[in-house]
This record gives sequence, structure tokens and C-alpha cells, in this order.
Amino acid sequence: MATTKTERPAPRPEHQVTGRDYPGEWARQIECYLDEKQRRLGFYGGLFSAFVLGVVITLAVRLALYP
Repeated sequence: MATTKTERPAPRPEHQVTGRDYPGEWARQIECYLDEKQRRLGFYGGLFSAFVLGVVITLAVRLALYP
């Protein structure tokens, strides 16, 4: 019976540690910054909120100009 080796997951993915898949050091630093705490959720939540707000404003302006 073969035993399986259980590996402990690394605290950061390998591509973040090595920086191999990034176009530059700045991209790796941004990725690492977003992974701290809940920053990625806040960043994408902010982008989504701005999109929804833009759609609502656009609809309001179109309805006001073309009743």
C-alpha cells in the first residue's frame, strides 16, 4: 500500500515568490499587496460599485434627456 505524501501549502503561490510570470517587479508587488488582508475583495468590490454607479448615472441622464 503506497502512502501519499501530504504537502503543506505554501503561504504564497510559487509565481508570486519567484516573480517568473509577471511583466515586471511592479506587477508582483501589486499582486502581493492585494493578497494581504481583504484588499483584493475591496479592490474588485470598488470596481464593481463604480461600474454599477456609472450605469445608473447613464440611465438617469438618458431618461432625463429623452423622456
